[in-house]
Amino acid sequence: MFSKKLRSIPPAAKIAISFIFVIVIGSVLLSLPISNLETSETTYFDNLFTAVSLVCVTGLSTLPIATSFTLFGQIICIILMQIGGLGLMTILATLIMRMGKKMRYSNTIAVKEALNRDELGDFKTYLTSILRYTFVIEGVGMFLLAFRFVPDFGLASGLFVSLFLAVSAFCNAGFDNIGTQSLQEYVHDPLVNLVVTTLIILGGIGFSVWFDVTYNVQSILKNKARGGLKRLYRKLKTHTRLAINMTVALIVIGTVVFLLVEWNNPNSIGSFTVGQKLLASFFQTVTMRTAGFATLDYELVEPFSLLFFIGAMFIGGSPGGAAGGIKTTTFALIALLIVSEIKGQKHVNYAHHTIPFETVRRAIVVVVTFTCFLLAGVSVLMLVEDQPFLFLLFEAVSALGTVGASVNLTPELSHISHVVLMILMFVGRIGPITILLSLSRKSRKTKDQLYAKTTILIG
Repeated sequence: MFSKKLRSIPPAAKIAISFIFVIVIGSVLLSLPISNLETSETTYFDNLFTAVSLVCVTGLSTLPIATSFTLFGQIICIILMQIGGLGLMTILATLIMRMGKKMRYSNTIAVKEALNRDELGDFKTYLTSILRYTFVIEGVGMFLLAFRFVPDFGLASGLFVSLFLAVSAFCNAGFDNIGTQSLQEYVHDPLVNLVVTTLIILGGIGFSVWFDVTYNVQSILKNKARGGLKRLYRKLKTHTRLAINMTVALIVIGTVVFLLVEWNNPNSIGSFTVGQKLLASFFQTVTMRTAGFATLDYELVEPFSLLFFIGAMFIGGSPGGAAGGIKTTTFALIALLIVSEIKGQKHVNYAHHTIPFETVRRAIVVVVTFTCFLLAGVSVLMLVEDQPFLFLLFEAVSALGTVGASVNLTPELSHISHVVLMILMFVGRIGPITILLSLSRKSRKTKDQLYAKTTILIG
């Protein structure tokens, strides 16, 4: 009876339930005495908030990881971030297939939706590759970060800090176990800045992009074909090219804008050298879209920078990875739709390909739904908090976009606001469409209806 009910649960609901399950278990584990330092002031509510933030790979917290949890507690944090970044269903599906067992079709569909994958072919290889690439990239990141943190913290502690930061960065979680000020102490450190940003980009660009690039690189090397990067770029899938183009464009534009706006601000980068300004601007731009680390105090930057960052957090990373937001490709489709409308074209085109209307419609629904959740969240925060609107908006977008950046506001908020942020983090990680689908109950009698056309004035 139970297995029948389980099979009848829609794929979207299975995704949501799997995250809720991990959050509840995580909050209990973090509340154990073995997880908390003797000087820790955490309550179960704090641990629940932290568990939601860890599993939803956001980075917001009411109390710092370093001053709250023991080694055991921090290991639990790493596990929760890893599960949150990859998804529980992805990990379980991989283990099941590795044991030679087959998954039910409904569960396969759920995993496919969790990964934002449009096909089921060779699923076992795909899932295994995700885990392999993840652990290899995080391992390399840990190795490189160890060159900085082992001298700073000693061998054992330095390696653990490197591991924690590598997993957090790749999963776009934004947590650290160094102190209370994120990575501000390393604002001028090229090694920490570049390794962390590389991990963030790799984790946020999407699994399908990795595999497409890797496959084509291997194909070119195997066939010893000439042409270099141009040939490689032409062979990539349309989605891969769009995701890469948008990622590069947003990073370049964001770095330049932040650099220009904050150039003379003595509270941020005004007193830095040119190289230090460029490094700090690049880091903030990368982390602000998906991860939430900070090498600067965001409370001290210009209001325009905060507003610009809100837009960057709203867009987020690319589909199929650990990043949040509406996603780069969704934003690109909306922009392409506007351009085609201005030109008077009936179809949305990109790179000599026409994008199906169903895809464009889904992009519109994602943006509208995302915006509705954001407005609802900000409205509640405005009702219960006496804080500047820009700060509340920044906090809400950071939660919904699973970014985790804060203007030092999270610990000061009320429990009601923390509940709102938890809901926004959960919706942002699962996806607003998945949330709506998990709550819907479509009747078998429901069919698409086509009536006589009519005209409605808009604009």
